[in-house]
Amino acid sequence: MNYRLLSSRHFAIVSVAFFVLFVIYRSDLQAKDSKTKSQKVSQIDFSKIPAKALKSFPADLKDNWDDTLPQTVKELQRFEEVTTKLAPLYRKATVGIQAGGGQGSGVVVSPQGHVLTAAHVVGEVGNKVTIVFSDGSRYFAKVVGIDESADAAIVRLESKGPFNFVPMARTRYAVSGRWVIAVGHPNGYQSDRLPVIRLGRVIAVTPKTVQTDCSLVGGDSGGSLFDLHGRLVGIHSRIGASNSINFHVPIQVYLRDWEELNAGYTPAEKKTKPVPKKAYVGIRGRNANKGGCLITEVTPDGPAKKAGLERGDILIQCDQKKINTFRQLVDYLKTKKPKDELKITVLRDDKKEILKVTLGETQ
Repeated sequence: MNYRLLSSRHFAIVSVAFFVLFVIYRSDLQAKDSKTKSQKVSQIDFSKIPAKALKSFPADLKDNWDDTLPQTVKELQRFEEVTTKLAPLYRKATVGIQAGGGQGSGVVVSPQGHVLTAAHVVGEVGNKVTIVFSDGSRYFAKVVGIDESADAAIVRLESKGPFNFVPMARTRYAVSGRWVIAVGHPNGYQSDRLPVIRLGRVIAVTPKTVQTDCSLVGGDSGGSLFDLHGRLVGIHSRIGASNSINFHVPIQVYLRDWEELNAGYTPAEKKTKPVPKKAYVGIRGRNANKGGCLITEVTPDGPAKKAGLERGDILIQCDQKKINTFRQLVDYLKTKKPKDELKITVLRDDKKEILKVTLGETQ
């Protein structure tokens, strides 16, 4: 599938799809109160951050068209025009990150090569990773700081810049109900595909998390979340089984802890106990029409892929547990540990097949 172009037809389809989602979620998506919209940033010391890594926006931007649901074709066209205009900027600064045997995403926020990503993508301070830009160019980089409790990390490119980058906003961050664009490398960097762009809305905002309904998969972790005014408002963190439970690290976390995250350690006041590893099978899916779980995506090199599961399979049983819905599958997996072996029964071409899956681990 070619992600290089976003046609008018496709964009209209996406927008209409999110219209339906909005109708379902609109009671939850309304802006909660004026406090969220005027988030205070007095605790952030901007003097510690490179000047070119910051961008000022009007304190009172009255044209909040991206807070509302498009009602006309003209309004839909505005979404398309803005997204098409900003897409090249987003893509040039969003990078693939290869760390050990895993892959994730990140975003370059300064010409000197500061890369924001998720802590679970890059591991420990001092680790060496490879940064891959959208044009295929590769550079070595070093993890200079992490905050495990917030899942935030900063990686520094070791080559001399300047690099393509997108600055962080000094004000006006994520707001509930606002349209946003998620950018990343789903399933890892691929040489024949640019960073993938997906449209969604902010569902909820807390000081530590931004929740959206943007469609994300493995490999997107660490990627960038922008609003439609070009503000970088978050970094992809936890990717859920359902579109509506994807979480992002607010950009304020990186701004507030910039000095500490560049000093090679996790801020002491935020240290927490190690997060236990969770079992995962490496699929995404939805309820099948006649019961069971329809597998809509299989993660490359994941446990399910290695066991032989395929997109289009209908999962109907795990061990002795009958599976009627995708939620039942998720709940059953929560009772398992990494390296546990499951006996999974699927329907493929109306025939039953039994496959053995050894569960992987994730945070």
